Amino acid sequence: MAIEPGQVNLFVPPDWFDLLANGPDREATRVRCEEIVRRTYPETPPDRRKDFVDGLMACHERYLADGALMYGVITAPLPSTGKQAVWQVQAGVVAVPDVPEEVDLGELMSRVFDAQFKQQVAYCERFTTDMGLGFGFLSQPDVPVPEDWEDEVPADLRTGLAGALACPFEGGRGLLVVGTCLNPEQVRELAALVAVIAGNSTFAPAASPDSE
Repeated sequence: MAIEPGQVNLFVPPDWFDLLANGPDREATRVRCEEIVRRTYPETPPDRRKDFVDGLMACHERYLADGALMYGVITAPLPSTGKQAVWQVQAGVVAVPDVPEEVDLGELMSRVFDAQFKQQVAYCERFTTDMGLGFGFLSQPDVPVPEDWEDEVPADLRTGLAGALACPFEGGRGLLVVGTCLNPEQVRELAALVAVIAGNSTFAPAASPDSE
C-alpha cells in the first residue's frame, strides 16, 4: 500500500534530542552527538565516549536509510524515582488499512509483535488521538544474549518496549512511535511518553494546488 508524501507535526518535549534533526548531514549530526555524550557522561574517558558517539552515528545511518522521521535519545534521571533513564524512541509513517475502526488494529499489532519477538504483548489499549484513533502496547521482552556477553550480563536479560499507532478515522496512513528502555521496570513511564508523542502529533494538511 503506497503512502502519499506529506509532513508530520511531531509533538515532542522542547529539549528533545533528535538524532535525525540534521537529516543526512553527518558532520552536524556528529557534533551534536559528541556534545550530548560529553554532557551525559562527563567522567567517562574520551576514547569510551567516542565509542558511544560511533554507536549513535551507526544508528543515525540505519534509521535514516529506513526512512524514520525521528530517533530520540533520553538519558536523564526520572523525576518519579531518580533512577537513570536510558530510552530510545523512534517514529515513522506506516500504511494503515482504510476505515481502521472496522479493523482490530490492536489485535493486528499484537500478532505482528508476537511474530517478531516470539512473545505475547503484555498490554494493549485503544485511545483517542489528535489524528483520530490510537492504539498502544507495552511489554518486557527477553533480549538474546550473545555468547561473548554471557559473563557480563544476566542470562534472563529483558528490555522495556512500548509503542503507539495514531491514525485518522479514515485510515490510509498512521504515525507509529516505538520506544525501548534498558530498564524494563521503566516501561510504563516510557509508554506514557510514547502515547503523548503519538497522541498529540498530526499530519500536516496537503498543500492546495491553488496555493502554489
